Amino acid sequence: MTGKQRYMLFILALVYACHLVDRTIVLVLLDSIKAEYRLSDTQLGLFSGFAFAIGTLVAAMPLGALADRKTRKSLLAGCIALWSVMTLLCGMAANYTSLLLLRFGVGAAEAGLQPTALSMVADGVPKAHRAKAVSLVHMGIALGTLIGFISGGWIATHLGWRAALLVVGLPGLVLAAIVWRTLDEPARVTAEGGEPDASVSLVTFLKLLWQDKALLHVVAGVTVLWLCVSSASAWWASFFLRSFNVPLTTVGAIMAGTAGIGGMTGNYLSSLLAGKFARGRLDRLALIAVSGALIYFPLSMITLQGRELGLVVTTLFLQMTAYFLVFSPAYSIAMSVAQSQTRGRTAALMSMGATVIGYGVGPQIVGILSDVLQPTAGKESLRYAMMIAMLIILWCAAHFIVAYRHLRARAAAPTS
Repeated sequence: MTGKQRYMLFILALVYACHLVDRTIVLVLLDSIKAEYRLSDTQLGLFSGFAFAIGTLVAAMPLGALADRKTRKSLLAGCIALWSVMTLLCGMAANYTSLLLLRFGVGAAEAGLQPTALSMVADGVPKAHRAKAVSLVHMGIALGTLIGFISGGWIATHLGWRAALLVVGLPGLVLAAIVWRTLDEPARVTAEGGEPDASVSLVTFLKLLWQDKALLHVVAGVTVLWLCVSSASAWWASFFLRSFNVPLTTVGAIMAGTAGIGGMTGNYLSSLLAGKFARGRLDRLALIAVSGALIYFPLSMITLQGRELGLVVTTLFLQMTAYFLVFSPAYSIAMSVAQSQTRGRTAALMSMGATVIGYGVGPQIVGILSDVLQPTAGKESLRYAMMIAMLIILWCAAHFIVAYRHLRARAAAPTS
């Protein structure tokens, strides 16, 4: 890869980090927000996930269509600036209703990240390096999680949850200017290296997706992956606060170490396996995703049944590592299989499904289950609600098994 390509990947990784800081810091602050507004877990789930998800639902496909037709770096810069301003305003919210509306705005703006960034990576990096490039950009997810949990826990403890949101919103405005002024817009090319045909309509895009069963199951698999993982990630901080009675700063450190460093480890392993095992074969990337999902499940059960903090933290670290063995290969496959003129909408559909069904519905399900189980399980109701949600990862694995079979048959088919 050239120096310009590496610079693009570095900046896009920082964008992902900014996006995850804005998203994950809220998870550390949930119990503080709950105390101030006297909310139920169901209301917390609505704020932390569903309101955000509705914003993504409204904006994802229109932004994906724009990413397939317009200058992606300018669109991305605008989205970064908008979600940063909305995060700042969340820190000034006067009541619970205004918080919901602002989180809707954050979700709408962040819907533009995947369609623009992943499309730029797919067109800006040679196909042979695409899986590694996606893993490197996704390092920003782990970095943002690390920063979000550490800064959120410390600032919330010393200055309050409002200050935490004000502080993390500011860097995004600087990053938006960097993206707009310094990144080059990659030329759109087909898999064969030529200029793409005219952009396709939404109806044609959906027909192409339905016909490509490998891509269809990858999109479905990512959606189900987020349904499982996001249903838990929204509640990990509250889980440690309630089940282990640890201070908020300690919770921030735990989540930073497990989700942040664990995520970096998972992305590194994903990149390593893509180069050493997959070697450009998409069916083998799908096999990596299947393995990651099947490793994730038993680790999640050990984590949530554990009663000793050290064991729980260790298995959660390994669990977060396994997550990225599914996540990064899945997006690499999608961007390689999708046509150049539909990559933006493919990424938008994945983001929309993952956010609306995963980040939106998942936390809400856990919140409702926790409230239902509370009369019999007491403060441990959240633990059991999260355990039920972890079963979903097996559904995710099934989609990637089907995708693997289709991709393997495609690789074995004779070329004319």
